[in-house]
Amino acid sequence: MNYRDIRTFGAVGDGMTKDTAAIQAAIDDCAQAGGGTVYIPPGKYVTGTLRLQDHITLWLEAGAVLQASTNREDYDFAEVYSTCKYPVVYPGLLYGSNLKNVTITGTGCIDGQDLAFWATKDTIGEGWNSTPSRYDPLEWRPMLILLEACSNIRISGIELCNSPVYSGWIIDCDRVNLQGLNILNHFYGPNSDGFHFSSCRYVHITSCHFRTGDDSIAIDSNGCQSSCHFTISDCTFDTSVNAFRIYTGLDPWIKEASYSSISDISISNCSVFNAAGVLNVTAEHGQIERISVSNMTVRMEQEGTAIFLMSNYGTIRHVHLNHWLVHSNGACTVIGLPDDCIEEVSLTHIQFEIAPKKKLYGLEIPEPIPSYAHHHFAPYGIYLRNVQTIRMDQVSLVWQDGEYDGSWSAISCKRIKRLQIRGFTGRQAGNGDQAPAIAMVDVESASVSNCTALPGTTVFLRTSGSEAGEVQLFDNDLREAREVSSI
Repeated sequence: MNYRDIRTFGAVGDGMTKDTAAIQAAIDDCAQAGGGTVYIPPGKYVTGTLRLQDHITLWLEAGAVLQASTNREDYDFAEVYSTCKYPVVYPGLLYGSNLKNVTITGTGCIDGQDLAFWATKDTIGEGWNSTPSRYDPLEWRPMLILLEACSNIRISGIELCNSPVYSGWIIDCDRVNLQGLNILNHFYGPNSDGFHFSSCRYVHITSCHFRTGDDSIAIDSNGCQSSCHFTISDCTFDTSVNAFRIYTGLDPWIKEASYSSISDISISNCSVFNAAGVLNVTAEHGQIERISVSNMTVRMEQEGTAIFLMSNYGTIRHVHLNHWLVHSNGACTVIGLPDDCIEEVSLTHIQFEIAPKKKLYGLEIPEPIPSYAHHHFAPYGIYLRNVQTIRMDQVSLVWQDGEYDGSWSAISCKRIKRLQIRGFTGRQAGNGDQAPAIAMVDVESASVSNCTALPGTTVFLRTSGSEAGEVQLFDNDLREAREVSSI
């Protein structure tokens, strides 16, 4: 077996000496021999960019720390998205392009020294109307892992901590496996994300823990191919923003609208300790379809909403969410523009416990939404607007004591073509009669069945609007409602 100990090549590991050249020499020598293992023994190794090679395993022993240099001259600034329309330049601590069979593993640590790349903000806004970052980024900052156009990538076992920006940015890569990672970034850092996957295929993520100051796992299709076929399971999350963000468009370097697509994402058996959002899906001039998210336990203290689906001149279809337990201050928002296509969305066996906090759009979100980042301020209840087809089955919503009093609907629907609500249990917030449990405005076709009105319900269902169509009510237990329906 080809094996290279970086100390043999002159690495010191005292936390002061620059060990970049020695570690790179070990990687290059191992690659020239056809590949093998580069061993990083216990110690603190200060390094700039390390260029990975084909068929290399980078093994970080317990007690080994790769520590990011804070000097700009120690980094290679790589052009990523280099074959796409809008390339950008970024440094990476571990960098690779057009590689195959690369493994980063062990039980050691990669430390990004985040605070060296940030400045403390002079003022910090309140959570109800601002995003949570408490720092501003300086002129440049490195990704911990930056890979483009690679295949057969495995990252396992190690700790990735204190990243000044994404822990990992994986672009146009196929067959990527993350397993057993411990990602510990600053909860209030600027863009201190976990992993971003741009136009990747055949990705598997399992048994990882994420503490992040932005999205823990982000999937986009802004590279040179579609994003598809992800499995994510058995992970835990503590994030100030989203556990999962799935999107087309939106990135600031994209200068004009272009079509891209994401499909076939399966997420299961995950637990969220804290977040501003669990599933955030945004289709901007693109198509997102075939997403399944099941068996989730969620607690959210940040202002936000557990489920947020939004199209902006895009398409979202076949999104199926089932078996969730949610404690948060926002349940579910699904919104699009009037001519967008949002169809075949289902929420099944989901229990929402909502403790309202003051936030910018607790009752009604503007149309169009002023900014993607305003998902933090989405309504308290289940809010649907400009949707073709959506189904709820065995969904409950219980209001708990919170920081904000008022009266509003548990489910608010506007301009929906086909709506099916089966087995809903809930009531409106507050005791006033101005808000029904379920409000429908211009819903063209709806059925409400096997539902239960909780004690304190005033009006269970209210319909209105010039485009309102027939609503079928059957097999409901509405004995606790003062009034069943009104127009």
